[in-house]
Amino acid sequence: MIENIADEKILITGGTGFLGRHVVERLTAENLGATVLTRHAEKTIFAGKSVAGLDFVRLDLCNASALKIFLERFRPSVILHLAGQTDKSVGCPETLNKINFEATARLLDLAGAVKAKKFIMTGTADEYGFQRCPQTETMLAMPVSNYAVSKNKAIEYALSLHRRGDLPVVILRPFTVYGGGQPPKMFVAQAVAAAVKALPFEMSEGRQKRDLLFVTDFVNAIIKTLTVEGIEGEVFNVGSGEAVTLRKLAGKIWELAGADEKLLRIGARQTDRRELHDTQADISKIRARLGWEPRVSLDEGLRLIVEQAKKDLK
Repeated sequence: MIENIADEKILITGGTGFLGRHVVERLTAENLGATVLTRHAEKTIFAGKSVAGLDFVRLDLCNASALKIFLERFRPSVILHLAGQTDKSVGCPETLNKINFEATARLLDLAGAVKAKKFIMTGTADEYGFQRCPQTETMLAMPVSNYAVSKNKAIEYALSLHRRGDLPVVILRPFTVYGGGQPPKMFVAQAVAAAVKALPFEMSEGRQKRDLLFVTDFVNAIIKTLTVEGIEGEVFNVGSGEAVTLRKLAGKIWELAGADEKLLRIGARQTDRRELHDTQADISKIRARLGWEPRVSLDEGLRLIVEQAKKDLK
């Protein structure tokens, strides 16, 4: 049992990724020390920012022997596993399986062996596939992409370890998280970049709906998960609880940026069949069990990233 998170040895994987960077910065702000595993030789991703209380260890999770040696030596009590291959365009199931399932399973086994008190990891809303909205944690997973399949395999393995009593696991299932520093391949990032740079933006009809969550709200969910007891073995949706069509989303971005509406070309591209599903999180469980609520509205979140994008252009 965790009595005081400040006394725990926290290990973070994926700490230099989009979600991980925001989590690391929040832990730093909360004066919580942590060790971050990274494949990067230097912590350039945090250049110019305070990283007091953080140790960076260069290690590839796919290196089984190095990971084993490190875990047995460091013996973390809390693990935040945020690493993984997030590029859905990667079509090779072997690559996704190696990174998202095999490396994760290895880390889970080692965490159990060193008696970690809590192991927090992320799934994906894509595990629900084409099921009706709102999607709830009681639904069976029906992943339709290689990415979602690899993530769901890791989740199922983690939960099986918990059922056996080998590891106290908590699963967070984020929906579409956006915010500062998001990957440029994401829809919101692409649309914002085009709008503030006055470039044409060609998109599909955009009738599919997405549940968008501002990144600081996701970080708040992580903090709650660190400190709330009695939630081991549970899966929690992390979303806004609302859905918006991509065409409406693009329109909001265009309006906030004051961009020329002629540059927004809705329907100019074919919709990828894999993207035709809608997502909307039922967040009643995380509200009840963790006392978590999304705080940043879609309009406010979009305003923040549009303003930042404009500043970055200067």
